[in-house]
Amino acid sequence: MSNENKNKMLQLVLSDNNLSSFYEYNVEDFPTIKDALRSENPVVVTIAKIISGLSGSSEKSAKKEVYTEVFNYLKDNLL
Repeated sequence: MSNENKNKMLQLVLSDNNLSSFYEYNVEDFPTIKDALRSENPVVVTIAKIISGLSGSSEKSAKKEVYTEVFNYLKDNLL
């Protein structure tokens, strides 16, 4: 998946009104994956990590690696 497509996917997910109001972020603050990965909002970072990590891969090992990274990130930042 190209960076442009990743950024479009990010905007699509972050533009969800319920998600943005509950986790209190402004979608315009994160036009790119790079911007989202630097966010102080753990939910924004997590979404960016999932989108950038999977990138259309269907390999089981890639999915497991992304799962582990996201799980550890959330554990360290939300618990």
